[in-house]
Amino acid sequence: MKLILSSLCFLLIAGFLFAQGNEVQEQKENMFIEVNSKNEQVLKTADELSERLKEWNYWHLVSAPEQSDLQMRVHIEASKGITATSWGGTSYALSAKIIDQKGEVLWESTTYKASPNGMNGFNAGKAVVKKLMRDLKKKYPQK
Repeated sequence: MKLILSSLCFLLIAGFLFAQGNEVQEQKENMFIEVNSKNEQVLKTADELSERLKEWNYWHLVSAPEQSDLQMRVHIEASKGITATSWGGTSYALSAKIIDQKGEVLWESTTYKASPNGMNGFNAGKAVVKKLMRDLKKKYPQK
């Protein structure tokens, strides 16, 4: 009886370990980032967003919408001048939507705003990207 129980336990443990070792990696979804602007400063901020998304490695970024499972539609506004929080430079407002292939909005951000100041290293574009990434990581925990 002991031999049967010990053999059964061994087989259960071996099966469990085998299942853990051969776990299939989940395929990442392809993401296309859409930015509808030709403004040089906006495009630099969009490039910053792409770099942060690549570092995070949650989605696989693709270069064409036809290759994507999801699209991130990014709206970035850049404005120059004196604001209540800065004395010049370029201020940014950024918002994003994640949309599936059917056109359904899966997630929509708030509008993140930043003006150049000492707290963000006088790089407001990078500051709005950091705010968006913080909320994305809360919404989509690492797989």
